Amino acid sequence: MAPNHLLRNLLTESGWTGQKLANHTNDVGAEAGLRLRYDRTSIAHWLSGARPRPPVPELVAEAFTRCLGRRITTADAGLTPATAVAPPPSWRADIVTELRKLCRDGAAHRRTISGCVYSLAALSLPGWGDLATAGVTARPADHGGRLERADVDAAQTMLELFSAADLTFGGGYVRPALARYLQTTIAPWLRLDAAPAVRTDALITAAQLSYLCGFLCFDDELHGVAQRYYLIAARLSHDAGDALHYAISLRALSVQARMLGHRTQAVDLATTAARALPVHAPPLTRAFLTGQVAAAEAAAAEQHHAVTHLRAAEAYLERACDTTPPVGTYHPAALSHHHAAVHACLGDRGAAVSALTQSLRHRPEAERRARAITLARLAELHLDAGELDRACDAWSKFLDEYPYLRSQRAETALATLRSCLRPHTAYAPARSVTHKAAELYRARAA
Repeated sequence: MAPNHLLRNLLTESGWTGQKLANHTNDVGAEAGLRLRYDRTSIAHWLSGARPRPPVPELVAEAFTRCLGRRITTADAGLTPATAVAPPPSWRADIVTELRKLCRDGAAHRRTISGCVYSLAALSLPGWGDLATAGVTARPADHGGRLERADVDAAQTMLELFSAADLTFGGGYVRPALARYLQTTIAPWLRLDAAPAVRTDALITAAQLSYLCGFLCFDDELHGVAQRYYLIAARLSHDAGDALHYAISLRALSVQARMLGHRTQAVDLATTAARALPVHAPPLTRAFLTGQVAAAEAAAAEQHHAVTHLRAAEAYLERACDTTPPVGTYHPAALSHHHAAVHACLGDRGAAVSALTQSLRHRPEAERRARAITLARLAELHLDAGELDRACDAWSKFLDEYPYLRSQRAETALATLRSCLRPHTAYAPARSVTHKAAELYRARAA
């Protein structure tokens, strides 16, 4: 085997040791649902010419991309032949083919679809104004049928059903069924002849369903797959000429980036999304996007801007009189959750606790998953403040909701609960909650 000089050059440029590269590779893998344990010995093997199996080369390339601030390919790292590297995805690529392939690969159990790499390079998306002259992607028509208004109405009903099921039971229950629906029904429809108004509404509905499938993957902590669904939703929104749903897709990418710690990208995406909103956008949607701008800015330590946008989100929500849509839901509980995120980032734990408590008070009964995740976060804040009894109470309520959910975020919250309470099991309330959590964990694993 020939030594991998390209990989060594990237290590030198980044200033990383072999162990540092191993750690970052493991971290990027965790975002893709992989549990990796690479160390400096593994890197030494790669430097000597060994090539790890996919998707590890993609993980290494993404780690260097984040560090160096430019796109690094697997070939740049010497981990695949140059001829094996696919060109970066083009905005002009056939979106129907891309959607069908993603749905086929992303419909199975989460263990079989982990490894799709989350990419910072993919977040360099244009503003809506920059897309105005890009035109709509042409698609070969399937002359075997015609798309009618009734078909689009049916798809909207399915969107509402999938969305309601997700809110109550979590993404794990809904994701495989929605992916198959997109693959077998929605994607083929996009090639059928249709009246212009019907085609536009079909594209918007397809974008909404893709967005929702992305969120289900996000809930299952499959971030690479989620990102690809969000990008498809943005593409479909563009093809429909719909700036509002393009903005909503960019907001979703901002939420994901913030949760993964990519703060600069989260702010850029959130502000680009807000600017993309058309003048006729309803106040509810403006609140939905502006609240995320505030949360992203708070995470990036832009305190003044965060507070200003949080107040703007409040004002927009006060003016909202439109009904809550299946995609882009926003209400007082969601606003309070944004308050909590901003205050937590600004170091005001008391205000964050108060906001989460208010969020729970306003949370609609059907939104079980959001209520559970909020309770888990509230418990962590109480524990950080040394309020063990309150933390145990919140975690106990979280455990009441947990059995109804199939959500990797809920699984992560359960693991955090067990880890945080382990040092406190001598205290009876903590011991009781820990025992309850262990029983639920065993029941889920059986």
